[in-house]
Amino acid sequence: WSSSRTVPQGVIPFKSGVIFTQRARVEAPVSTILPAGSSTDLLLVLSLCSHRINNAFLFAVKSKKKKLQLGVQFVPGKIIVYVGHKRSVYFDYNVHDGQWHNMAIDIRGQTVTLFTSCGKHRVHADLHFKKDEALDPHGSFLFGKMNQHSVQFEGAICQFDIYPSAKAAHHYCKYLKKQCRQADTYRPNLPPLIPLLPRDPSASPSTPQHIELSLQGLKNLTTAAPSL
Repeated sequence: WSSSRTVPQGVIPFKSGVIFTQRARVEAPVSTILPAGSSTDLLLVLSLCSHRINNAFLFAVKSKKKKLQLGVQFVPGKIIVYVGHKRSVYFDYNVHDGQWHNMAIDIRGQTVTLFTSCGKHRVHADLHFKKDEALDPHGSFLFGKMNQHSVQFEGAICQFDIYPSAKAAHHYCKYLKKQCRQADTYRPNLPPLIPLLPRDPSASPSTPQHIELSLQGLKNLTTAAPSL
C-alpha cells in the first residue's frame, strides 16, 4: 500500500511488505484478484514469516455459497492445501519457526507440489479426487483467515503472487522480489513482533470488523502474472 491509500486496520506496512496482526480483516471479491473463469490450476509464490503459532489460513477462496474452493493453512509442522470443500493434502513443513520462508505451491491437475530451496527440494501430493475446475467469480477472497470468525494469520508478508502457469515452479526464486531473496537474513527495523499489538477490546470475535478491499488496495499484496 502506498501512503495515499488507506491501510486496513491491523495491517502494518514495512519496507519489504506488510505485517498482519490479529486485528486484520482483509477480504475482497474473487473477481478483483483473478479474472472470471480462473482455473484452480495455479502457482503460488510466497515469501513470509509467521509471528504467532496457530492454525490460521494464509488465504481462503470461498464460493458465493460459502463453500471453500481453495486455501492454504499453516498448522504446527504442516502445510495443508485445500482444493475443495473438506478436500485437502498436506506437507510436512514447519512455517511456525520464526524464520523467513520462500516457497512455491503448484496446483496442477490431480497433483499439488511444494517447492522449497529455490526448487531444489520438491514434494508431491496426489489429490485422489476430481477438483473443481474453476473458481466462483462471485466468491470471496479472504487473506489470513478461513472465515471472519476464525483465527487470523499473524506475520510478515514480503510476497504473495499468483501465476496461471507452472513454468515458474521449478525456478520460483527468479520470480522473487529482490527484497524477498534476502528474507532469511533481513529483519525489519521494528519493535518486538510478538505480540505485535495489544488485543483490541472493541473487536470481539462475535463482531468482526469487516474491511472490504478494492483491487487497488490489495494489488500490491496479491499480484497476478501480466498474462492474466
